[in-house]
Amino acid sequence: MKSSKTREIVNRAHDHLEIVLWAILLSFVIYFFVFIFPNVSETQAQREIIRVQEIAAENEAFCEKLDLKRGTSKYNQCLLDIGQFRLNAEKRVIDFVY
Repeated sequence: MKSSKTREIVNRAHDHLEIVLWAILLSFVIYFFVFIFPNVSETQAQREIIRVQEIAAENEAFCEKLDLKRGTSKYNQCLLDIGQFRLNAEKRVIDFVY
């Protein structure tokens, strides 16, 4: 008799826990679609802007390491050449991966 009552209590607890977990999941899904999902493209755009700025700073630093003065035609050509080099390297990686 005691084991029957214990089993019933455990089954009820399990059922209640399952309902709570499903409710939490549903709440998270609703939260995601209301607050997170609408901002995904904005966040991606911000990350892309930061990435472009970092690459530009790296390119400038590289040309300055070659003792090229900012604003000169050689410096500008260096930036163009490095940009083209990066673009070609990225294309190769993308082609290799996909």
